[in-house]
Amino acid sequence: MHKRVYEYPSHVPVHSGSFIVEFEDHQVHTHAENLNALSSVSVHKRFTKGFHGAVVATSKDLNPEMLAQVPGVKRIWRNRKHSLTTRKGKREITSPFLHQMTGVAQAMQEFGLDGTGVKIGIIDTGVDYNHPEFGACWKTEGCPWQLGKDFIGDKYDPSSENPIIEPNDTPTDCYGHGTHVSGIIGARGPHVQGIAPGATLGMYRAFSCPVNGTLHTDDSIIMQGMVAAHEDGCDIINVSLGAGGWPEDPIAVLATKLVDEGVFVIAANGNEGNNGLHTSSSPSVGRGVIGVGSVDNWNFTSISTIFTTPDGDKVVQVSDTAANGLTFTFNASTPLIVPTGDANMYG
Repeated sequence: MHKRVYEYPSHVPVHSGSFIVEFEDHQVHTHAENLNALSSVSVHKRFTKGFHGAVVATSKDLNPEMLAQVPGVKRIWRNRKHSLTTRKGKREITSPFLHQMTGVAQAMQEFGLDGTGVKIGIIDTGVDYNHPEFGACWKTEGCPWQLGKDFIGDKYDPSSENPIIEPNDTPTDCYGHGTHVSGIIGARGPHVQGIAPGATLGMYRAFSCPVNGTLHTDDSIIMQGMVAAHEDGCDIINVSLGAGGWPEDPIAVLATKLVDEGVFVIAANGNEGNNGLHTSSSPSVGRGVIGVGSVDNWNFTSISTIFTTPDGDKVVQVSDTAANGLTFTFNASTPLIVPTGDANMYG
């Protein structure tokens, strides 16, 4: 394969003078020193497992083709910026109904699957590990949170010429997205059960605190989290983020390499699909990556009532689980399967 410099379209935000370099083989330190030997070039981070490469800082006017000429360099990408706009959900629903809708309840009850013995790494905004649904603990005996770290800190602002990266001692969530995702995966508290409450969890924080209503990160930080999860022995790595839809961007390339090494990488297809009907985001489009989309079906029936109208017509009324309590009414002669223990509902 020829050496290549991948350039993004002009509308894609990137850090000027920051590149992700993939090397041709596992001789990472040798190739990194070759880069360091160039004037105006500094290797900031080296990847030795999963992805053989480095994060490189250069003078802003340096032509990346110069990097491509260094022995051992395979390909180069500019370091993209990523953002997540804050928003609040409007619906509340309890896990028993969700587990019925998704088949999780069946997997738990019939097959005894609860994630025990599985390590799951989550690349996200952090986690409120003090939440009672997680046991209010961090890396103590019996705690679900045994893995993870912060890679970005609270002060990161991509608009700064030199964004401040000061990781905290623990990957504390200052927004909520990572806590939400973690709850879906592994909550085990008095009110919420995740789909894998027996799993060992790791949070690899890759997003900043909100700046003017937006959280920020970049390719290099996300990749550090993914590589760390792999180094910690995670069987599954969950990446609930994405951008573009190109399987050859660095995050997707890394995800594919992790899959090749036996890791299950789960990534979000995207939230809106506003780039077209069949588009998915990266890294979900990486080869071998499991891309997951979601459709909210809030009309799962939870309550059924049988009654007779003043005109003598027997009807069945069912309600959904949504916060607004939508109600649907059917004539009793209509064949229905509803949540009721009355075997003689039509009698």
